[in-house]
Parts: sequence; C-alpha cells; structure tokens
Amino acid sequence: MRLALCTLGMIIAVSANADEITLSDESVSLETMSEARGGQHVDIDLDLVYAESDVYGISSDNVANNTISGNNILSPGAFADSSGISSVIQNTGNNVLIQNSTVVNLTLK
Repeated sequence: MRLALCTLGMIIAVSANADEITLSDESVSLETMSEARGGQHVDIDLDLVYAESDVYGISSDNVANNTISGNNILSPGAFADSSGISSVIQNTGNNVLIQNSTVVNLTLK
C-alpha cells in the first residue's frame, strides 16, 4: 500500500497540463525514435517461459470442539468495480488450511 501511495504521489508531482507542454517543430529521425522505442531489446528471445508456484502447507493434529460454522455470502455486485485479477477465498469449516497462489505471465509487444 505504501508503494502504491508513493507511486501515486510521484505521478501527481510530475504531471502537467496540456497547456503547459510546448512542442518544437523540429523533426526527429527514425533512428532516434527506434532507439527510444519500447522493446528495443529484440535480441532477447525467450523460447520458454516457466512459472511455478509451490505451496506446501500442513495441517495436522487439529481439534475443534463445540464449533459452529456459518454461511459464506458473496453479495451481488461484490466485483462490480474490480479490474484485473481477483481472488476470493472462503472458509466454510474449522481446521482448514487455505493456500492460494497466482502466477501471471504477461507479454507486452
């Protein structure tokens, strides 16, 4: 959360209105633009992407006496304003080991 706030603060600090930006009439060469373009490191070729997430949780010798389990409710619209990858974990019992892992492979071109 602190990283997100710092990033947001930096974005706000360096933002400018379109009226404040002046552009020159000088043209830029294709070579200069090619050097500044994202993805200029095309010599790195990945033929294999391997992503793994290992979770090794252990739940043993647990005792639960006089317990009551409740309902799990996910209300309508719970993900109404969400974007990106969402994960929901609900525990319906006692002495439950919950493990969660997400691996995202992102390729930008």
